[in-house]
Amino acid sequence: MTDLVLPRTWPHHDAPAAGHRSGWLHEALAHEPDDGRSPALQDELRCDVCIVGGGFTGLWTALEIARRAPGTDVVLIEADLCGSGASGANAGFLMPMWARFSSLVAISGPEEARWIAEASARAVDEIIDFADEYAIDIGHRRGPWLLAASSPAQRGSWRQTLEDLRRAGVEPLHQVSAAEARAAVGVESHYGGLIDPGCATLQPAELARGLRRAALDAGVRIHERTPLLALRPGPRTRAVTPYGSVLADKVVLAINAWASALEDLGRTMVTIASDTLLTEPIPAKLDALGWDDGTSVCDARRRLNYYRRTPDGRLLFGKGGAGMAYGNSAPSTQWGPPLRMAEMRRHLVRLFPSLADAPVASSWTAPVEYSVTSLPFAGWLRSVPNACYATGYSGDGVGPSRLMARVLASFALGVTDEWSRSALARTPGGWIPPDPLRSAGAGILLPALRAVEDHEDRGGRTPTLLKRLVSTDPSAFRTTRGARH
Repeated sequence: MTDLVLPRTWPHHDAPAAGHRSGWLHEALAHEPDDGRSPALQDELRCDVCIVGGGFTGLWTALEIARRAPGTDVVLIEADLCGSGASGANAGFLMPMWARFSSLVAISGPEEARWIAEASARAVDEIIDFADEYAIDIGHRRGPWLLAASSPAQRGSWRQTLEDLRRAGVEPLHQVSAAEARAAVGVESHYGGLIDPGCATLQPAELARGLRRAALDAGVRIHERTPLLALRPGPRTRAVTPYGSVLADKVVLAINAWASALEDLGRTMVTIASDTLLTEPIPAKLDALGWDDGTSVCDARRRLNYYRRTPDGRLLFGKGGAGMAYGNSAPSTQWGPPLRMAEMRRHLVRLFPSLADAPVASSWTAPVEYSVTSLPFAGWLRSVPNACYATGYSGDGVGPSRLMARVLASFALGVTDEWSRSALARTPGGWIPPDPLRSAGAGILLPALRAVEDHEDRGGRTPTLLKRLVSTDPSAFRTTRGARH
């Protein structure tokens, strides 16, 4: 067997610079002293399990292993700082997987779909309880999540989900009228919606940094600023870094969008940039809209808009589908300032005209990996038999990462249980064409999706040719099944 050498453009060769970190992470680091407990690796280590990636998935997996098998020697390496990737850059929507129930049914059947969704609902409480137990100030606020029709064309896009839930004998979601959807956050261009009451919002980078501290306290050895260069297979797998290496019985790759560079996993997902901005505190203006609670919103368009209020009265607003990159370098090209700031601001003003002059405190773009099923999945590498992975969160990783950590912990500990046998533990069989077909298709599809949005937002009739064109998009682009990054 030969080494699995990672592309030079992979971030674990070249971690995102500090200037590419999200506003969330800058805030979290501003009041966190350097405790010196996670230095860069400069030695040769041996351990039972090596975890690559210091985001939610990697850190929850480390803690899950420590909980299940005390005494297991776990080493975690992170290219930059824990929380510097997608975990510290997302919108902070903590929600169950009920809105993705149809997708769960498609990969597992109604009974297992209900079991997974119920576990994801419990995970919301578990994460908040964990933060309370470890005194992690995650700035959380409980409140309903609204899937809103922000144009007449989006009305009823959730019918199949509701039907599948009814058939499974559970009804955790309910429809609301246009008037109720408008009153929820003061947006006049809401034309109805779907509510999940069992949700919350939080400051994601604070959670990631808090998980790091908890993992260190649990005995996990963490080395930040330690990029992975290659995996060397053998009876034990060696994770090669610039100035040292880790020899481990099992390796867990918790690398989100960058998993697309591994073997043929790129065929199962597309990497899309998502733009996000965070305003300065504007509590009076939000109060004037009648938005004084923890309601969070995604609209039902494919290139969705997402928005929520923070506890200190700021507006977080984001726009999916800002751009698509290609090949092994895809995620690394999608960090930094927003790719389409003007478009994001235009949608903000259309939905919230009274906030047109709201000052922006920070803004960023980050990659999101959309799987062909719109669900996360886990599996084992063929070229490195002792290495497993989880990826495909499709923009909603805060809550589901806790479930995927259970899958990965079972893998790493060699345990056969309901998690290692679950539908989440199988690589999907879908397929997205590789480059150059992928890039050529995206070059046509993304502008077409923007054109459809413009027609629908104006209330006009979408030309038949455009309808046919966008109907060919893979399920990875379909963003109406749950909260996205």
